Amino acid sequence: MLKKIFTKLLLVYCFIILISFGFLSVLVFQYLNNYVIDEKENALRTSVLKVEEMTTAQLEDRSVLSARILRINLEYIALNTKAVIMIVEKSGKIIMSTGANANVFEDKNIDMKSYAAVLNGDTVKKVGDFDALFKDQVLTIAAPMHYSGEVIGAIFMHTHIPEINQARNHLFSLFFKSLLVTFIVAFILIYFISRRISKPLKLISQAARTISDGKFENRVVVSSNDEIGELATTFNHMADALQNLEKMRKSFIANISHELRTPMTTIHGFIEGIMDGTIPEHEQQKYFKIVLSEVQRLSRLVNNLLDLAKMEAKTYAIEIKSFDINEMVRINLIKFEQAISQKDIQVDVHFEQAQCMVLADPDAIARVLTNLIDNAIKFSKENGSLVISLAQHAQKVHIKICDDGIGISEEDMKYIWDRFYKSDQSRSVDKIGAGLGLAMVKHIIKEHGQDIWVSSQLDEYTCFEFTLPLFDA
Repeated sequence: MLKKIFTKLLLVYCFIILISFGFLSVLVFQYLNNYVIDEKENALRTSVLKVEEMTTAQLEDRSVLSARILRINLEYIALNTKAVIMIVEKSGKIIMSTGANANVFEDKNIDMKSYAAVLNGDTVKKVGDFDALFKDQVLTIAAPMHYSGEVIGAIFMHTHIPEINQARNHLFSLFFKSLLVTFIVAFILIYFISRRISKPLKLISQAARTISDGKFENRVVVSSNDEIGELATTFNHMADALQNLEKMRKSFIANISHELRTPMTTIHGFIEGIMDGTIPEHEQQKYFKIVLSEVQRLSRLVNNLLDLAKMEAKTYAIEIKSFDINEMVRINLIKFEQAISQKDIQVDVHFEQAQCMVLADPDAIARVLTNLIDNAIKFSKENGSLVISLAQHAQKVHIKICDDGIGISEEDMKYIWDRFYKSDQSRSVDKIGAGLGLAMVKHIIKEHGQDIWVSSQLDEYTCFEFTLPLFDA
């Protein structure tokens, strides 16, 4: 179960939330505890000043009515602050108290030694049972009571610690409930986020397994623009490439089988005919020439395969020299004179200068020109045109070879540089090639550190253009 990324994400997120909420709870609990105590203390300190004012006023009046009013006011303050108020003489005798136990507290004496600072004019805070007068712990605020500029006693305000704890616990309960709701909402959100992250990864894993079994049709649905979506898109591109590679592999096997079988069958038949006398002696020379032509064709195919393998393995050595690219174009066109005449193709060649020296491997570039011109002628229409132009730009020569033939579709444009690839249209026209020419062209130009690109419109034209560095004498 823990091997699943969904489970791992969910557990990690929940662990982080629990740790964060636990740490936050400790801080909030401490804060609430201090906050409640501080608030209670501030309330008592404020109230004790009011009590002192009221007491001082009663001492000046000293009437029975005034004493009753003072007791009523003290009871009211005690009720609002949830405190017990005591008026204590300097000797420690409690002369007035509030609350249900007022009669119990009054006339009792307390040890004022513990509150000597109060008699000296200071306000004191203490926590305890107040000389055992209370059964539980109380927070006590003691303030001096003044009359005629002298301290004549003390005012004590007591609030029970359990009441403080009750208020604090009430606040913490509200916090915990809100924390619980937050955790539930966060858990739900994390659950769906984890599912959203893990689901495409699971789909990619499933698709990868099907591809490993040789089924290249499966694709992953991309539903986001984040890194997961980018991974899914990349995976789909990889699947497309693998599917295309598989198609090319099958096509290559079929093409190579055909290319090998046809000349070998021809060679076998003619040699057998010569040996058993079926072919008369005076015609044997003619058939020996055909056999030689087929052997040369097989040799070219094998050499192309070996050269392409070297290029892909980066072991194909090029020898850079300076040569006239214009002259090389002319020589290559002469080689295709018969093919051009057979299709009645009009050839237009545009040179910017009579001579254009470049730095490259002459044999490799001749191979590039041969492949591109051969393709242009092969895929041109009857009575079509072939345009070759050379132009100089920024220390480079741009060689462009264009035909008005069958063109290349957008779908095929992505794969024309792949080895063994032949589009359906080109397959019907080129029955000899094995789809190695453009792959070799691409490798040769790339090995020179130059660029090659193609533009085409289906059934209208195709233009190949590549660059070579100028030779600066």
